[in-house]
Amino acid sequence: MKKTLTTTNKLQLIGGIFCLPALAMVLFATIIPVIWNIVLSFFNWNGVDNMTFAGLTNFSTLFHDKACMKAIGYSLEIALIATAVAMFLGIVLSLLIYKVTKIEGAIYRFVFYSPVMLPLSVVGLLFSLVLATDEGLLNNLLAIIGLGNLQQAWLAKKGLVLIVIGIVQGWRSSGTVMMLVYTGIIGLPVDLFESSKLDGATYRQEVRYIILPLVKPTIQLALSMCVTSAFKTYDIVYSMTGGGPGDISKTAPLKIIEQAFMFNKYGLASANSIVYALIVVVILFILRKGLGGEKYEY
Repeated sequence: MKKTLTTTNKLQLIGGIFCLPALAMVLFATIIPVIWNIVLSFFNWNGVDNMTFAGLTNFSTLFHDKACMKAIGYSLEIALIATAVAMFLGIVLSLLIYKVTKIEGAIYRFVFYSPVMLPLSVVGLLFSLVLATDEGLLNNLLAIIGLGNLQQAWLAKKGLVLIVIGIVQGWRSSGTVMMLVYTGIIGLPVDLFESSKLDGATYRQEVRYIILPLVKPTIQLALSMCVTSAFKTYDIVYSMTGGGPGDISKTAPLKIIEQAFMFNKYGLASANSIVYALIVVVILFILRKGLGGEKYEY
């Protein structure tokens, strides 16, 4: 007996056909490279000769390589600073913009979100010019206003350079946090705020007892996005310092690219990327569990 497709089935079939290019993109651009990367981490390969099985040798080499461990540590430090700066600025800005008029709010949102639209490499290049030791805008400005004693080698001093990169990256990401949290705030029922005003609540109390608890899921989403973005410390670091001077700002992504494309150690680079990815996944899992808490309904 011949079956005929219903209208619903036809629509589902058409939808499935339209999804095939996207699924193919995910398969060839994400899933297959990840599987290949995992396989490659257990082999030694220079990109030319035959691959030789290495077992866990690449992982052992990685954990005994001080330079690799330092690079991962630098990435963690930058990510921590960038996430803290982005979350703080983004939440504060969203709370402030919520209280202004619609026109002013639209202007402020555009201004503070603009850095997000700039590529990280462009942001890094701009700040490398601003923070240059000799001809940098910041050091020259400090000298002009009589604060020359505060001049620093912002991008050449060990420890300080990581803080500066973290602050720049956090500033660039704060616009995303601001937009997410602001969207969460304007989606709250107006009745809650009207009731709180009748009870004599100040805006600070509204923020503490109404806004922050109710937009907590949005803040969690923003935090996850910030952490994921903060660990992609390649473009901005490369354009600001190139990983130098020496290796004092060489992060894990820079180290992985160096191992793969400068020294042709693809197996070691793959092992490094897997360990780095697992660290990010573990951190995201801990944050998700740690910030679970209560769920508020309205």
